Amino acid sequence: MASAFEWDRLPHDLQRSILLRLPISTLLLCKSLSRSFLDTIRSPTFLDAYSSLRRGRRSRHRDDLFLLLFADCSRHGLAAAYLPSRACWLPLPLPPSLNHIHASDGSLVVAATGKNSGEDVVCDLFSRTVIPILPRMPHSYILALIDDEASSDFRIVAVGSQKPVGNALNAVYVSSQVYDSRSGRWQPKGQLPGHYAMLGNAVFMDGLLFVLGRLPDHLLTFDLDSGEWSVVDVALPPPVFCLHLLVFEGRLFLVGGLEEDVVIARIGIWELDLTKSEKEWRLFCFMPDEYFQEFSVNEFVHFQTIDRFGIVCFCNTRESVVLVCDLSSKTWWWPPAFGVIPKRRRSWLGHALDLPMGLLK
Repeated sequence: MASAFEWDRLPHDLQRSILLRLPISTLLLCKSLSRSFLDTIRSPTFLDAYSSLRRGRRSRHRDDLFLLLFADCSRHGLAAAYLPSRACWLPLPLPPSLNHIHASDGSLVVAATGKNSGEDVVCDLFSRTVIPILPRMPHSYILALIDDEASSDFRIVAVGSQKPVGNALNAVYVSSQVYDSRSGRWQPKGQLPGHYAMLGNAVFMDGLLFVLGRLPDHLLTFDLDSGEWSVVDVALPPPVFCLHLLVFEGRLFLVGGLEEDVVIARIGIWELDLTKSEKEWRLFCFMPDEYFQEFSVNEFVHFQTIDRFGIVCFCNTRESVVLVCDLSSKTWWWPPAFGVIPKRRRSWLGHALDLPMGLLK
């Protein structure tokens, strides 16, 4: 390993160029090694350059990725996080005020506090910053959180009707509203037909929110600025269950389970080419049979999926079986066994987070 003296002999521009290529987790370690590292990393010029590089990358460092998979159902405030780059598990304390996490993006989560329905907070799970937000409209639920790390701003999308969620399918229309951290207010933004009252997961790409519409199954888009909802003219691969949208390197993917005789027989990943006039979900890959056989135990009818940076994590929540896939190489692996939370006390959490730049300051 190079000594501090050898590092100091390098030209400053070269030092900065090397540091700019490192993940936040490594930079945090570097800050503690020497005053030279600390001064360079905390300097405004370095932070501005690092922020610009992060905005330019379609995917950020996987070394900064935390897959927040399970909560301890008998010990409030404790979660188990899997770090794919290190192939290890870590306990992650959660603020005790958080009751249920609705959505996440970057290092932020929007969560209920457990006090009153519709009263939520936005929390950075790494810096432990908690931001109260105004109550959303009645009979609504959080659809998505969009974090703009470069500006420290965020937006939240909620949908709902004038009726309780259980009766929302009988509503003529469903309203959507957007919370903007810059104004600190919710603003009504568009409507969609009542039969889309129950939506699936949502991902943000190229200025649009792509949303899975359920009952019937469709792919929808939502423009957060204009409030316009649209249906993408493409059929979903039938028959698929446990659908999950994800974005990787500017491409849209869909995860789903193929059903046969009331059980899931295969799990596939499809890719949608949005540039073509006749859009079609094309098969990207299937979960390899040798992995699927071990993953799909005991009348396999349901699974959960989370993702970030092209790392896709599948969980058979009934059996706490976890499998991970790297989309860029189509490689699959089993995480090591973990004892952070005993199996009988695990409840599915399912959020993918990454370290924020604010930790470098």
